[in-house]
Amino acid sequence: MEAAFAFREAGFFVRQSAVLPDPQSDKGREIDVLANDPDLIGVIDISFVVECKSSQNPWVVFTSEDAFSLYNRVHAFAMTSGAAKRALSERCGNDWWKKWIDRSEHGGYGFRQALRKEADPAYAAAIGAVKACHGIAQDRSSSSIPLLAFAFPVIVVDSPLFECSRNSDGTLKLAEVPISEFLFSAHIPENIGCSVKVVTRAHLPIFAKWARELTSAIRDEFQDEEDSAFGSSEI
Repeated sequence: MEAAFAFREAGFFVRQSAVLPDPQSDKGREIDVLANDPDLIGVIDISFVVECKSSQNPWVVFTSEDAFSLYNRVHAFAMTSGAAKRALSERCGNDWWKKWIDRSEHGGYGFRQALRKEADPAYAAAIGAVKACHGIAQDRSSSSIPLLAFAFPVIVVDSPLFECSRNSDGTLKLAEVPISEFLFSAHIPENIGCSVKVVTRAHLPIFAKWARELTSAIRDEFQDEEDSAFGSSEI
């Protein structure tokens, strides 16, 4: 409820317990929160797929200085349709790319729930969000208008979140953070993957406002593609 409220306050259209297609099982899959930016034209689709996890145990993102080394920055950015991926690649190196797509090699490579003796729910949350994003970010087959779809997987936790890394002397460094991210990939059967954001409950309002800023930046940057597609194609 708090995740839905935060995204509504930021101006998103929100559905709770939304059912989305699972590309692996070809069945419906329930997602805790789907926050979508309303689009009356139908060319640019931007969604945040949110899985919420409640636990008394803390959560840990394992990080390293080279986690994002050689990893495709477009793939790390979001799950996207083919049309969106091509449009992003065309902007490689420009100012917009440097602000929103480019990033350092430092980042997360794994996500776990600490002190867990049974099956770890971290993987289930990640695979659920990424699968749902993959199902959303598909190229349109029923229209000649290209769909620029961007879907961002998010996990919200209500217990402390830590980043764990290795110091140069072999000791471990553990730091509590309000937000983190990690690379996640799966085979369903094709390989898919992107960066998954992990946000604490207290940080939700700030994250939702950032999501609104990102959404506005995407719409402004791809306005030419939207005008071109809508002006030269028939629905």
